[in-house]
Amino acid sequence: MAVYNTSARNHVWLAWFVLQVPIIVLIDGLDYFFPSSMYEPAGAPLHFAYNIKQDYVATYNDPIGQWSPETASGHDSWMGLFLYLEFAFILPAVLYAVFQLGVMRRGTSGATELLLLLYGFETALTTLVCIHDVAYWDPAAYSPEVKRTLTFQLFGPWFAIPFLMSIDMACRILARFKAADAALASKKGQ
Repeated sequence: MAVYNTSARNHVWLAWFVLQVPIIVLIDGLDYFFPSSMYEPAGAPLHFAYNIKQDYVATYNDPIGQWSPETASGHDSWMGLFLYLEFAFILPAVLYAVFQLGVMRRGTSGATELLLLLYGFETALTTLVCIHDVAYWDPAAYSPEVKRTLTFQLFGPWFAIPFLMSIDMACRILARFKAADAALASKKGQ
C-alpha cells in the first residue's frame, strides 16, 4: 500500500502544472499539434494563442521561441531534442501530475515523487541551457535589457520552480528511504 505525502507544497506544484498545460499545448506545441488552419486565420479557434506567440516573438525576437527544423542553424540543433522531450516526457508528466494532485487529491506516492524529481531536473536543466544560450546572442540584435528580461523574467522561473521542485521531491524520497531503513533496523532489533 502506497503512503502519500500531502504536503502543502503540493498546492504550489499543482498550480505550476496547471499553468504549464496551456503553455505547452497552445504556445510551444501550436505549430506541432494543430494544423495552421486552426490558428493562423483571424477567427480561427486558436487564433488567440497564435497572437500571443506572435506578440512574444515581435517583442523579444527570441530565436528559441521561433525555432523550427526549417530555421535550425546548426548551433541550436539541441532545440529539436528539447521539443521532443517536452512533448514526449514533460507534457505526459505534467498531465499525470495534474491528475494525481488535482483530480485524485491524494498527494504524492514514492513513484510520483520519483517522476516529479525527473521532471524537475529535466526541465531545470534544459531551461538552464536556454539561459546559457542567451548570453551568446548577438549584442547588436539583443540589448542587455532584452537579455536580462529573457533570462530573469521569462526563462528564470522555468528554471527556478522546477529546480526547487526537484529538491523537494529528492527530500521526500530521502525521507522515505530513511523511514524504510529505520523500519528495517527496528525489525532486525526485535
